[in-house]
Amino acid sequence: MCGAGAGGLTAAILLGMQNRRVLLVDKLTDTVETFKGELLQPGSLATLDSIGALETLRHAGARRIDRLVSAGEDGAELCAMDYRWLPSAYDHCLTHTYKGILDNLIGHLPPGVEFRRGVAVERAIRDGKGRVTGVVLRGHGEVSAGMVVAADGHASKLRGQVGIEVDTTPYDHQVVAIDLAGVPELAHQATTTITREGMRVMYPMPDGGGRLYLQVARGLVNRIGKPGLAAWVDQAVAACPTVTPIAEAVRGGVPTCRVLSARRFVAPVFHGAGMPLIGDAAHAVHPMAGQGMNAAIADAVRLADAFRDISTTDPAGVDAALNEYDRIRRPELKTIAEFSHRFAEMFTTAVGTFRYARSKYILSCHGRNRRLCYKIMHNISGLGYQKFTVLDRLQQLGWPDRAADRLPVRQADVDTRVEATLDPR
Repeated sequence: MCGAGAGGLTAAILLGMQNRRVLLVDKLTDTVETFKGELLQPGSLATLDSIGALETLRHAGARRIDRLVSAGEDGAELCAMDYRWLPSAYDHCLTHTYKGILDNLIGHLPPGVEFRRGVAVERAIRDGKGRVTGVVLRGHGEVSAGMVVAADGHASKLRGQVGIEVDTTPYDHQVVAIDLAGVPELAHQATTTITREGMRVMYPMPDGGGRLYLQVARGLVNRIGKPGLAAWVDQAVAACPTVTPIAEAVRGGVPTCRVLSARRFVAPVFHGAGMPLIGDAAHAVHPMAGQGMNAAIADAVRLADAFRDISTTDPAGVDAALNEYDRIRRPELKTIAEFSHRFAEMFTTAVGTFRYARSKYILSCHGRNRRLCYKIMHNISGLGYQKFTVLDRLQQLGWPDRAADRLPVRQADVDTRVEATLDPR
């Protein structure tokens, strides 16, 4: 397992629970704190629960998110997606630091998984038929394996070495990410505010903290520099009523802020030369949709499920399992990626008077239709996907909907169906 991000760790755990010997390697000597992957959707909570890692994350201070709220630049709520509507025991999200989430997963690695930190993969080893049979580790020689999994990130070296090329599309904006301290009032909801200058996203984090993401034009920070950035942040906060109450916490976080870029791609195939791709090695989506880490965890579930009864010493069996993984997971991911792109564009393209008015109108239409809000929330939850019909699209634009207040009734068999897909045996 090459890479110990959320996908690599989850896959190592699930495959280890199948009584396999797994070598997990990562080039970093320790998990590092970064502005990514803080929000765990309900589908990921179900997976964590199946490996015994959910309650430990709660005890480590994870914050519960019940609602995703969209607001206008005046601070008025336009629409809300309430996870408590879900007919599932996993009727909420959790937030934690990326380091906290990874460290929690590391604590649940089974005995059959050996974890080596500070070990970089130089290249894949291939046999006479071109099949990947191991890797060369920098300073540690060669390692042979029945299967190598590429979980080495969006710039995956291993992906390129088996000839899989990706067409990456960058977004035309960046995000200023700010850590907040002393903001317990953020409570149990994530709020995305659309403004004529771009989106503003904030949500709670452990220990009374929070995270704030401010959309900024690509390249602006390079032009104005760090001193200019502080003034720009002050102006952005003053113009956004949902953020103004925590202005002091925002100023306190500016010295350690980061500027992040966004990109999207889906690999044309999720395996090559007998080697599967998972996580950012296979795909990337806009971080605003909260799907990147959750998609990586779901990749791990699908991969482990495909190999449930397969020996990695049987090349034909491995190929059949990889084809099954690709057949199921790649279409799922393409759907998630397209949905995430549209979802992110709703908020990130609301720049300027006309586009702001358009996004505000559409979000207001959603706010008057709980059925549509539920459908969107369900689709980003990781508990399954419900296709949008032509009528749904019209109703997103204000067409009357007699079922606008209709929500699904909780049923006892819903969780069973979800959890059945997460059984690691």
